Amino acid sequence: MKMDRLIKKSVRPILLFIVIVFVVSCFFMYGAGGSGSGNASQTQGADGSLQDYDVAVIDGEVIKRSRLDMEVEQFINEMGLQENASSTDYPAFRNTVIDQIATLKALDKEIASRKITADKDEVDKVIADLESQFPTREIYFQQLQASGLTEESLRKAVEENVKRRKLLDEVTGVVSTDEAELRNYYEMVKTYAFSKPEGFMMDVAHFKTIEAAETARKELSSGKNWDDVMTAASDDVMDHSDSVNRMFIPENQLTGDTESLKALSMDIPSEVISFTSDDNMIVVKRAREAAGTSSFDEVSADIEQILVSQKRTSLQSQFMQELRTKADVKILDEELFKMPLPETSQDATVSADRVVSSDEVVSADASATSGDGNAN
Repeated sequence: MKMDRLIKKSVRPILLFIVIVFVVSCFFMYGAGGSGSGNASQTQGADGSLQDYDVAVIDGEVIKRSRLDMEVEQFINEMGLQENASSTDYPAFRNTVIDQIATLKALDKEIASRKITADKDEVDKVIADLESQFPTREIYFQQLQASGLTEESLRKAVEENVKRRKLLDEVTGVVSTDEAELRNYYEMVKTYAFSKPEGFMMDVAHFKTIEAAETARKELSSGKNWDDVMTAASDDVMDHSDSVNRMFIPENQLTGDTESLKALSMDIPSEVISFTSDDNMIVVKRAREAAGTSSFDEVSADIEQILVSQKRTSLQSQFMQELRTKADVKILDEELFKMPLPETSQDATVSADRVVSSDEVVSADASATSGDGNAN
């Protein structure tokens, strides 16, 4: 199993997992259903009471101002724009959210028309895979609760997302590439994408308890095979490398708690390094790697994965755009969605220091949205 970390606690937010399950191509940066945070905006009635109101109608479904503001707030939070968003960005955010709601509804209509279903076993597997990302069931349920989900609502979300993933897989069909494409990509990016510093190939494992890590270390010290030890400790190990997929760790990343690994002898298990009570690591250095550029053969499989993913994303984006055009969207409060006038040169200078512009926010959110993000 390939590991994507040397040092980190294995806890992933459940809502993020749902998003990833929903669509690998990242059209939507938030979960379905509008369960985000944020205060609902309301207007003041003639009697002074606060009143919600209709801002749009999408395929016959009325969208209230409170829901729109809630989902905009969720979008801002999950895109990490809290510190950079200004009032002039909000029309773009609202257009993006309306586009997303409309596209999602069209997506679900397509699922129904094609009679795509999610089997119980498929949903069970996704939930089991999710739970396995957490060191203990207790931490899993704590994160579930912190995410504002129940087991029932999580299961419902996963079921819907499995169906959406099936639809997107269906519309992309079989995507392939050839060696000429792979080599062309390699030549274009090898100097910066596939260069590597001096470092070590290592076997690495993270254990739930220090006792399990110590037991594995002693067995390795006695001469037992790494893969055999990991298999025997499968109930206690969170993740680990294997003899086929070892980790390359740059030497300059071995700092702090892991600095002692620089002096570790080859093929000798390290002492247990405890980052937390439920994250305990042992390492075996296998070889020193000189700085250089990875060969085509070393990275061709990764390049193929990248190119196939790009092609799938392009096909899915085209499909989502086509679905969006089928949605009937009526805007009832035009002022909320009206894009600001182009900046003057002086205004542009002032805003040039902003980290993220509204146009960048729209394009980053979904390649399936239309040009300037207006909901028409």
